Amino acid sequence: MVVLIICCFTLLSSTLAFSSSTTSNSNHRIPTTHQHDDVLYKMIRFFGIDMIDTTTNRFYYHCYPMDGKCEHVHMPIRDLAAAWDASKALQYLININDDDDLEAMLIRKQLTDAIKCTLAIYQSNLQSNESGDGVHLREDMLLETSTIGHSALLLLGMCDACSLSILNRNEVVIQEMIDGLVQGILSQQLDNRAFSIEFNNKDTNYLRGVDFYPGEAMLALLNAHDILLSVPISANTCQSVLQSMDKAFAFYSNYYYTEDDVDINYSIWQVLCFSKYHDILSIDSNNNQHVKIRLAEVKKYILDMCQEICQSRSWKYQLSRGQSFYKNIETVEIACGLDALAEGIRINRQEDTKDAEELDKLFTMHAKNALYFIQWTQDQVSNELYCRQWRVGIRRDPSV
Repeated sequence: MVVLIICCFTLLSSTLAFSSSTTSNSNHRIPTTHQHDDVLYKMIRFFGIDMIDTTTNRFYYHCYPMDGKCEHVHMPIRDLAAAWDASKALQYLININDDDDLEAMLIRKQLTDAIKCTLAIYQSNLQSNESGDGVHLREDMLLETSTIGHSALLLLGMCDACSLSILNRNEVVIQEMIDGLVQGILSQQLDNRAFSIEFNNKDTNYLRGVDFYPGEAMLALLNAHDILLSVPISANTCQSVLQSMDKAFAFYSNYYYTEDDVDINYSIWQVLCFSKYHDILSIDSNNNQHVKIRLAEVKKYILDMCQEICQSRSWKYQLSRGQSFYKNIETVEIACGLDALAEGIRINRQEDTKDAEELDKLFTMHAKNALYFIQWTQDQVSNELYCRQWRVGIRRDPSV
């Protein structure tokens, strides 16, 4: 039996990223005949109907589709990630405005309610840092050490919720909360330019969680930068984010090129955050030589890590060899890697050269292999079961 758990959130985000990176028309209606759109819609449907407890508007941690069993588990990092990924699903559904499409209406409503409720719970549990700079999540609510990872995922969810008008980006309280979370993460940057992971901890071991938390935090800083650009009182914060990223690039790129055995998850999250940084640098690169040089360095860093993803054991020796090897593959690693490759494809296609063409072939081939794998994981659950889940979803909310 295939058990679909919280990794479906990561699958959703990665497949969405590849879809937007490789299709020229983002206004297509779903579902369509394209393979990745079919994968997306089935995933969004499962996420929006079965992974949400409509009695509380909270996300389940586990859902076993074969027997309909769903479970809540106290896992703040995953809970916040679910709210963030749910916003990706809504971004994809936003072009469906057909009042007769009851299924899409139900999914939109339940995802929106779950995002709003989840974010509100964490937003009400912020406290000031001991240093006085910014805020972070309360440990007595998290039941674990508060880290930049928690702040990052809350920020990512809030920024996307603002973009979708689930939160009002013009409300002062929302602006102050985003600014405070940004200041909190920035306060964790050390003299060596790395980020300390845990708040209010004298042990500043910046390598603890280095594969995940710094990348998440930097991506959150950059997304928040976009939201705060229109907020006059946050002008200094926006400038601090870019200064912080410039310093962070020096540390984390050096770590990547000098360490002998860098985990694949490190490369994935670094690609995601520095692709965003690359976009911001591109805006100011024409008249600034330093920015132009840094832009080239960031691009090389992104593409080098994407090539390493393609060379990793799971991708090169298992995924590419077909279904008989699928049982040996960790689904989350492929899903997250696909997310990174989508960004690599997008960044690489900004230049029309022979080398870029060869890289595009490499990245696209591996990305397609990943999509075949994701399709295969979904095919382990019959379409009849998905249809039954949809009918149950309608009964849960007859107002739709």
